[in-house]
Amino acid sequence: MECRKKKLKKGPGDWKTYLTDQKQPTSQMEADMKVTEKVKGTDSDLSEQIKAVTKDSHVRAENTELMLSYQRGHITLPQYKLLLCSLYEIYTALEEELDRNSSHPGVAPIYFPQELARQEALENDLEFLLGQDWKEKLTVPSSTHKYAQRLRQIGKENPIFLVAHAYTRYLGDLSGGQVLGRITQKSLGLSGEEGLSFFSFPGVTSPNRFKQLYRSRMNSVDLTEEEREGVLQEAVRAFEFNIQVFDDLQKMLRVTEAATDWRHRQAQHASRDAAHGAETVKNRLSEKAQMSSSDLSEQIKAVTKDSHVRAENTELMLSYQRGHITLPQYKLLLCSLYEIYRALEKELDRNSSHPGVAPIYFPQELARLETLERDLEFLLGKNWRERIAVPAATHRYTQRLRQISKENPIFLLAHAYTRYLGDLSGGQVLGRITQKSLGLSGEEGLSFFSFPGVTSPNRFKQLYRSRMNSVELTEEEREGVLQEAVRAFEFNIQVFDDLQKMLTVMEETDIRQRRATHKSTSPGDQSVARTFQLPTSLVSASPVMRLVLGVCIALAVAVGMYAR
Repeated sequence: MECRKKKLKKGPGDWKTYLTDQKQPTSQMEADMKVTEKVKGTDSDLSEQIKAVTKDSHVRAENTELMLSYQRGHITLPQYKLLLCSLYEIYTALEEELDRNSSHPGVAPIYFPQELARQEALENDLEFLLGQDWKEKLTVPSSTHKYAQRLRQIGKENPIFLVAHAYTRYLGDLSGGQVLGRITQKSLGLSGEEGLSFFSFPGVTSPNRFKQLYRSRMNSVDLTEEEREGVLQEAVRAFEFNIQVFDDLQKMLRVTEAATDWRHRQAQHASRDAAHGAETVKNRLSEKAQMSSSDLSEQIKAVTKDSHVRAENTELMLSYQRGHITLPQYKLLLCSLYEIYRALEKELDRNSSHPGVAPIYFPQELARLETLERDLEFLLGKNWRERIAVPAATHRYTQRLRQISKENPIFLLAHAYTRYLGDLSGGQVLGRITQKSLGLSGEEGLSFFSFPGVTSPNRFKQLYRSRMNSVELTEEEREGVLQEAVRAFEFNIQVFDDLQKMLTVMEETDIRQRRATHKSTSPGDQSVARTFQLPTSLVSASPVMRLVLGVCIALAVAVGMYAR
């Protein structure tokens, strides 16, 4: 171990000086190499232990769909850009924490900023590929954020664990990363170093020798058994983070591939390009995307199951499904929807840059306010705003939307999800029923049900769920969103209840009015007045009661059939 001790006196970052020692330039390196080779196979070497415990994870990482595609030379410019975006976030976090802990006894021996640092190289590549405003164009999956958060966490709590992440990342870059660099250069037809700086290590003249030195330095770190065990576990975790990133990127790449196909087909329809443009690319989510029990969308579906069933099986909704809709009923339905969407979309616009709202903010594809205004103007006339009539429950709903926008914008997720995906699911059924029942043709009066920016509702819903599931939430925030989703259903059920009360009152009022009318037309026939009962035919024919009943039913359908 004499040789190792002598080498360590040089300090971190001095390996080039060490390699070119004026006294014994060759023998010193050979001695160090021999030491490295001798300890390579022993169980006490941290580098070998990491290699052993991460063996399975290493194989899994190499066999992810993304890496296999990359190794076959199947790399496109959009794919490469996405990969660099994630690498930038990861290395920014890693190198900030290494810099912060550079004097830590566990970090100092493997701290080589001049030789290994990747952040500046990634910045150069991203500026070349994305332009000077590249920072505004960064797009990464939630798993990348989780990876970066973990690095910052251990940088504060257990800096020694940074050894595991630095080792797996930097030595990977010096090994397989070089192969990936050549594949990238060939696949994309890049020349020189522009766009390929990440793969270049000008401070490392011999990758193999440097890796040997790096392992030797890492193996020299003095660790307790507990610390060693922690580092090994962290190494496994590092691989798992990378696997998650690769998998998430592959999902994002499917969207990119679908977008490319979409653009090709859209090029054949220039007029449609002008109308929808590149924004509609967001609608092309792969139908192979799968949800897990940890997905927010699935959790919302689970916690609102009972409320969903209650909404679906109300007398009002069941009646509407039978096609019982009149023009007055439809007008009142649109009035309530207008108030709800006016509040929702105003608050979404206000919070469009919020990290919890931005991923699900699709104003061009989903916004309903303008369509509702057109429908109401067509049905009620130019003074339609003066004729808006809604129940108290609708006002309570809109007040809640404005409240959470100020206090907890993340909760808007729940309302946007239940409303918009309802429109794209059960709302489409409602549209067909309305069109058939009212004999409407074209889009006049039916704009609310039309989504010209969504070419495939099913694929768009998949994209929407994927975006929502990518939102980074604390456990407290997640619980809050789930509770708000239940509350969204309950608000709508309250609307049903309020309308049902209105229906009851108006039925009783109608009965009294008819009785009064009957008495006034037969003033001398008191026996008839005392024994008079309202015929059921009159009840069913009452336009007022049919109007209110229809509104209740329509509102029930609009909410009860979401996201099927």
